Amino acid sequence: MRGVDRILIVLAGLLLLLLIAQTVYLLNYRRQVGQISSQLSFIMEHQSRKLVATQLKPREIGRLVRECNNLLRRQQAMGEQFSRKNQEMNLAITSLSHDIRTPLTSLDGYLQLALQTEAEQEKGRYVALAQSRIQQIIKLVEELFLYTKLQNPEYELELQAVDVVEVLKRNLFTFIDDFTRSGNEPELRLPERSPRVMGDIHALERIFTNIIGNYFIHGEGPLTVEVEDRQEMLCIRFTNRLKPGSRVDTEKIFTRFYREDPSRTRHSSGLGLSIVKALMEKMNGDASANSASGIFSIDIEFAKAGKEHPHGHPSQ
Repeated sequence: MRGVDRILIVLAGLLLLLLIAQTVYLLNYRRQVGQISSQLSFIMEHQSRKLVATQLKPREIGRLVRECNNLLRRQQAMGEQFSRKNQEMNLAITSLSHDIRTPLTSLDGYLQLALQTEAEQEKGRYVALAQSRIQQIIKLVEELFLYTKLQNPEYELELQAVDVVEVLKRNLFTFIDDFTRSGNEPELRLPERSPRVMGDIHALERIFTNIIGNYFIHGEGPLTVEVEDRQEMLCIRFTNRLKPGSRVDTEKIFTRFYREDPSRTRHSSGLGLSIVKALMEKMNGDASANSASGIFSIDIEFAKAGKEHPHGHPSQ
């Protein structure tokens, strides 16, 4: 019996040690969970960039800490993104307010002059100037409305097979008076025949209008337009010299409200080329820019018709 008693005493001692160890482990486990909770509360309350840390890392605690830190990193990234978006929105509102206020101020001035003058010829001139400012405001609002629509991922264009070179020629012709006033005829390097591309005619007209309009604002010398067949893609390149002192950031030129000179509106919303980029992407194409040694160029690449495209609906 004495041997049995010894065995029972040893077993009781082992059970006691196990119970003590388990109690210590649970207390430590509970303490660590409490520390994690306190750290999370501090981080959330003070919007701290710290991450959760713990000294002892049992498997479950280690996993909990990793998941908490992943959530914190994600929240920090979302906060930074929100801050950037908020700053961009403030800049956009400021820029747009200035763009609209400037023509509105001059519109009011011209209308007052038209009311004050008695000479019919002068009155007509002021009214014409006021009408030009109204058209400027309408264009700004239309560009903002179009840009907003293009930011919606669900907004799609109805694509069909289009002779893009023919659309380009028609659009160039609408600028004939502007080319005449500038004293520079466009240098065209267009093929007699070109493959059709997947596109939307109204979108194409807007793209060409914005690119050519950008040339008249920032460029000088002749505008060169050439077409290059690149296997499955068709590229149209617009090239011109920049005005002396002009600087173009090709990495930002397609971003909204970008201007070469932020202090001057030049009757531009700063949305023209960002609309070009967005429309090209909606048509499964792309737009890029390059600037070197005072020469600026824009490439727009179209997907050829006859290929499989997610949003394409080739015409019969």
